Amino acid sequence: MSKPTPPANATTALVQALAALDNVKANKINPAFKAKYVSLDALLDAIKPVLLDHDLALIQTLVSQEGKIGVSTAFLHASGERFDFGTLLVKAEGLTAQQIGGAITYIRRQSIQTACGISVDLDDDGSLASGIRSAAISSVTPATSRPLTR
Repeated sequence: MSKPTPPANATTALVQALAALDNVKANKINPAFKAKYVSLDALLDAIKPVLLDHDLALIQTLVSQEGKIGVSTAFLHASGERFDFGTLLVKAEGLTAQQIGGAITYIRRQSIQTACGISVDLDDDGSLASGIRSAAISSVTPATSRPLTR
């Protein structure tokens, strides 16, 4: 992949990077719920090279407040300009250390997908884990990756 023409500013770099990102294929199955999802490492492998080509880095910071845990997601441009994409929190009360770790990984994946404006072909891991089962879930045809229109 060749490096694109340097952008005039950090905002242009962010727009170009987001436009260059493709949707990601699910690569894992949650054995407890039989739900397909993309692993955090596969998601990071898909986005990091594109961000780097546009002089951007992903920053995710752990957040803990009032019985909740979560992640704050941002992009940092080489110029020092930062683009914050918000914080996602979930209740942490009663969770074991392993459950908190799993929740943080889940939140990181969802936050990255949202900040990058990308989707996974069939990522319903959250709804199945919440006990929501729909007939539509099993009949949905996975989406295919396609380029964004310019």
